[in-house]
Amino acid sequence: MMVSFKRKVFYLFPVLFCFCFPFGFKILSPILMAWLLFSFFNWDLVNIRKGLFNRNLLFLVAFFGLTVLSSFLSDNHIEAGIAIEIKLSFILFPYLMFCFEWPLNILRRCLVGFVSGCFFACLYLIARASFFAYEGHSEYFTYTFFSDFIHASYFSMYLVLAIGIILNYYRHWFYTNRQIMISSYFFISVFITTLFLCASKMGLISLFVCVPLLLYQKWRERYGIKRSIFILGVGIVLVFLAGRFVPGAFDRFLAIQNISLQHLDKTSSESNTIRLLIWEQAVNIIKGNFWFGVGVGDANDALYQAYEENGITGALEHRLNAHNQYLQTFLGMGFFGFLLLLYLSLGELIKGITKRNVMLSFFSLLICLNFLVESMLQAVAGTLFFAFFFCLFNLIEEKRMLSE
Repeated sequence: MMVSFKRKVFYLFPVLFCFCFPFGFKILSPILMAWLLFSFFNWDLVNIRKGLFNRNLLFLVAFFGLTVLSSFLSDNHIEAGIAIEIKLSFILFPYLMFCFEWPLNILRRCLVGFVSGCFFACLYLIARASFFAYEGHSEYFTYTFFSDFIHASYFSMYLVLAIGIILNYYRHWFYTNRQIMISSYFFISVFITTLFLCASKMGLISLFVCVPLLLYQKWRERYGIKRSIFILGVGIVLVFLAGRFVPGAFDRFLAIQNISLQHLDKTSSESNTIRLLIWEQAVNIIKGNFWFGVGVGDANDALYQAYEENGITGALEHRLNAHNQYLQTFLGMGFFGFLLLLYLSLGELIKGITKRNVMLSFFSLLICLNFLVESMLQAVAGTLFFAFFFCLFNLIEEKRMLSE
């Protein structure tokens, strides 16, 4: 079937969007606006009506609607407006993904584009860090100094997903192309190396939890024990080398051993200690605002006040949010917002497992882990990632079910 020029251009934007994903919102913003604009020239009322009743679209839009409703409970209208602006992805991507016809080959190009974008972003970051190290600034090889485009924790999450995409799809898509298969192993090596340079604790935990589970599932299905052992062996070697040459990645884990739950230092700015202090205050506020929360615009203000009243100067100085998306949502939107978020994350994980959709399970587990330690949906980098890939993997699942 012939595809019109305007439809070809429309299909180009999500692939370009995925390739540029690791390079940050400044590049993604104009691509997204152009993609949205071209969508109006590709309307099909049948697909639009069908998409508007898609269950995944309805739940994402419901979360956005609840955010808007919660903003009316807020006294801080500026923060409420920012919360609504950041959550626009929850209506934009469901519209773009579920209200139009997407051939599977375009969705596949999106995933390949994302992996390729991550690879070139890694090469740039390593080259940049090498240049600064040559100038005498070796700190650019670690954590926030290393990750130039977005925060290291978000970039690490992107890389773990890229590894999952390669392990889950590439052997099936490119089994006849030996060069791509060999290159994919090199990509994984670069991604794992970059993950250690990012030194994000949750990024490394996600790697060690999600990837072995995926390999186990793929080994049961079709990978074979030799291939699985080879991939795990490469991973172990890279971990050993990282520990030898990038000890800073492991030093951030060692700080956990020094935490005393009975004697938490309220003046500390250490990430593990400060999270425990913040979570305690968030739970206390939630107890008094269980059903409807304090309003999305006032959630952080309520935390700042609690920090000040309880002498938690480290968190107050840096004006930190809840650093847990479940608590952040419960705090701002109450029980019903928390319940909806739980469905969109843990519910998707259960759905992926029951439907034996490996990639949906992998993505959902990655999201659940990162939601535990980051208020991901308070930042554009997290909201774009969650909303886009939530729609993409559910769209692939819907097409898989129709083809069976």
